[in-house]
Amino acid sequence: MTSNAGHGKRPPVFISAPIAALVEGIYRADTLIGDVRAKGNHGLGTFNDLDGEMLLIDGTVYCLRPEGNAEIIGDEVRTPFAVATHFIGDTEEVFDTPMSAHEFEAQLLDLIPSRNLIYSLCIDGSFSKVRARSVPKQSEHVPLAEVAKVQTIFEFENVEGSLVGFYTPSFLDSVHVPGFHLHFITADRKLGGHAMGVAPLSVTVRLQHAPSVELGLPLTLDFLTMERTRDIEADLNKVER
Repeated sequence: MTSNAGHGKRPPVFISAPIAALVEGIYRADTLIGDVRAKGNHGLGTFNDLDGEMLLIDGTVYCLRPEGNAEIIGDEVRTPFAVATHFIGDTEEVFDTPMSAHEFEAQLLDLIPSRNLIYSLCIDGSFSKVRARSVPKQSEHVPLAEVAKVQTIFEFENVEGSLVGFYTPSFLDSVHVPGFHLHFITADRKLGGHAMGVAPLSVTVRLQHAPSVELGLPLTLDFLTMERTRDIEADLNKVER
């Protein structure tokens, strides 16, 4: 493993709202994509009404549509949930042996020095298969677990691209998806989705730990009056895994 540490203080990870709000079906907030990009050049999330998956890479925000198409999104669009950081990469590891999605996740876990910290990841290279999904626009107050019934799942084979995302410790499960949360986009920036399983051929994994988390708390009426009724872990497993 090579290290790029020593380039100054590491930035925090910004989370625009607790993921617990999404789980309860609160799909609208006033956070602008421009606000998210001001917090970093690397991230993921969704858009108001769950209108596609969000991927932020090299400072550009893409919407990954239910058909798997990617399009650039402007700063005026709003998001109920986004995670972002300024990414450089503390360490770099090359995997040049093909492996299954299960084997790759185990290898990624081995790179995590402590499972009690939050990390951002960028994984670039070639993949034999990427299983991904996205969701169509939703109505408010439909629990997130119900969205799994209407999500679209698709696969990319023998493709080059990038995975952007985070590793989050389990004790932050009401704030962000615990474990790995990764979104994929092809190298030509035309296709992508929420990664559900990734089998690499040859990839470079860059990892960066965050010293702190900056959490936004929306001032919408729905959020201010939200009551926790759902099992977050169970619901996220239905939708995110």
